[in-house]
This record gives sequence, structure tokens and C-alpha cells, in this order.
Amino acid sequence: MRDQLAGPDREARAVHVGADAVYLDLGGSCLGVLSTHATAVPCGIRTLLPRLTPPVSPGDTLVVGSGRITWGRAEVRVGRVVDYAVPHLDAATARWARRRLAPPVLDELPAEALELLRAGDPAAVPALLGLGSGLTPVGDDVLAAWLAAMAAAGHDGRHPVAETVQRLAPTRTTLLSATLLDCATRGDVLPEYAALVAALCRRDRRPAHERLTAVGHTSGTGMLLGLTLALDEIALSTARRSA
Repeated sequence: MRDQLAGPDREARAVHVGADAVYLDLGGSCLGVLSTHATAVPCGIRTLLPRLTPPVSPGDTLVVGSGRITWGRAEVRVGRVVDYAVPHLDAATARWARRRLAPPVLDELPAEALELLRAGDPAAVPALLGLGSGLTPVGDDVLAAWLAAMAAAGHDGRHPVAETVQRLAPTRTTLLSATLLDCATRGDVLPEYAALVAALCRRDRRPAHERLTAVGHTSGTGMLLGLTLALDEIALSTARRSA
């Protein structure tokens, strides 16, 4: 995010505006300015502000560049860098975790598509991408969590599922969701997701996932489901490579 603020001044349009977050379209990627109450998305710049002032409306133009974001008399600069990377997840941990982490039930998602994703089949992507309401549809949340887990296990963005997401997301879902899917492909995730993976890596027999499932209306639950589906693929793909 700090690098995106560098360079010459340029205009960025506000595309998603809420009480605690403003998301900008910066050259086809989403850049967020977040209050203390906002979800700490990996494409956002966190502030210590309890609310963002002055107010911003959809379509307003802000200036990004020279290391800052400005609108009106307000100015945001990066004071420190936060690591959003998911911890490394090996196959042994994946096998251990999938016996202890029960997948949540999300009736609004097609069971057939979820089974395809469990198997690492890219046919799952068009059936899930953009499915659900909100800035981050729950189908995207499932895909993002799956991609992030695969990145944590050392699988790069050349996996067929990741390639299909990158090809379809720009036209099949919201700008914010497409950006978060791109972040997930690189292994950049919500702190709540990273904390759960870290607990699994410690072999925590009762990993606390309540913080993750509390995110959004269904976003956290979707991410938990995506993680559990990825555990099977991580364990099985490692076994296939060994064979």
C-alpha cells in the first residue's frame, strides 16, 4: 500500500464508501482508507481515526501521490508498515487441521461447486465468483481463503484455480473483491485469518476461529469454509507430488 502512494499525484475515484472505510479505484485496483472500526483488509491503509472526516461520497475524486492521500484538508500518510502475510502452512499441519476444523455450512452456495473447489478444480470458480450480496460476495470469500491457504502452503499463483480467478474476477465481481482475491493469491489476508492459521501451525487443539467468523455478515464464515476446503487439496497435492 505504501508503494501505491508513491509517484506523482494522480486522481482516484471513490467507488465504495461506508461509515468506516473509503475505497478508491486506483488504476483498476482498490485502495482503502480505514477507520479504527473498519475490517483490516490487506488492501487498506489503517488510521487511528474513529471516523473518516471530512465525509466522502461515491464518485468524489481524491488525490493520491507523493506518499499521501488527500481530500479537502485531510491528508493520510503511511507511518508504519503492517505485515498481512499468512503464516506458512505445511502438508502435515493441513492433515492435522482437517481432522479438527469442521467446515461451516453455507446454504446459499452450491454444494457441487464447493466439492469442485475441495478437489482444486478450476470449474468451481465461475460457479462461486461474485455469488452473494455485499462488497465481498460470500462466494469470493470462500475463494479468497482457499487461495490464501494454497499460497501459505507454497503453491504459487500458477495453480489453475488461481489463474481462473485472476482471469475472471475483474469482470465478474466488485472492484474491492477482485483486489482482495488478488491479495489472497499472494498470501495477504485479514489478521483474523492469519491468526487462525498460526494457531493451527502451533497444533492448537482448540483453535479459536470465533474472531474470523465474526468478520462481516458472512465473510468470516465463508473464509473459514474456504480454508477447510483448501486443507484437503494441500494434503492431497503434496501426496501426489511425492508419488
